[in-house]
Amino acid sequence: MNLETAVLIQTHNNAKYISTLAKRNPSVRFYVHVDNKAPLTYKEIEKNNISNLYLIKNRVDVYWGGSSQLIATLRLMMEAIKDSNNKYFHLISGECLPLKSFADIEAEWKLTPDTNYIESHRDPTYDWRLKALYFHTDTKYLRTPLGRVITKILKFSTIIFTTSKIDKNYYFVGSQWFSVTRSTINKFISIYTSTSFFSHFKYTVCADEHAFQILVRMYGIDNIADNNKRLIMFTDKSSPIYLSEKILQKNIEASSFWFARKVNEDLAISFLL
Repeated sequence: MNLETAVLIQTHNNAKYISTLAKRNPSVRFYVHVDNKAPLTYKEIEKNNISNLYLIKNRVDVYWGGSSQLIATLRLMMEAIKDSNNKYFHLISGECLPLKSFADIEAEWKLTPDTNYIESHRDPTYDWRLKALYFHTDTKYLRTPLGRVITKILKFSTIIFTTSKIDKNYYFVGSQWFSVTRSTINKFISIYTSTSFFSHFKYTVCADEHAFQILVRMYGIDNIADNNKRLIMFTDKSSPIYLSEKILQKNIEASSFWFARKVNEDLAISFLL
């Protein structure tokens, strides 16, 4: 029996894991956006010719934390929504591992079927991202030494003035990775195609952690859990750590998490076999 689950994946690598994940879950539809800068990954997945895996052909060059991530996500949504069987949508990366079977996840979700598992809350620590225009954010220069200096200068400027047009009453933030309903996906697409909402995030640092999180509040989307059901662990750095086998074993099945991030490809594959 086919499930009503669609998995939307943003990736630039881990072709073997993604292919294995799709093969192991034939009742689930997988939609994959491969960074346009990673043609070998795209070709490796494509050659497997997996019937329940759909590659996005109109790809974009993705710069992590830039507005290009929003475009990649929206293109995934626009492809996945075409199948009327898709009712529950998970956005994950190529380094995310499901901690439960998709059948169990869907069954749990159906207990409260209108819930949107997306983080969206206020945290003034990150307001600086929304106050200024960071023209280098969606480029290869953002994470260079010069790019970091420019970011710090612009961040400091927000103490004095604001240059962006994002409404300060909606300074919300949350993880990029989420699980939302079909009606919410339809709303995201409608806003993308009929308004200029997403254009306001073109020069926002970490736009992926703000745009959808603000949208659900600004447009009054109901049943926001402010919980994305992801196991993600940080140290002092801005990027999450790679999770160990011990941590994964501890959280398999027994926890409230649906997915774990980040997981090394070989380790992730071992959990699927």
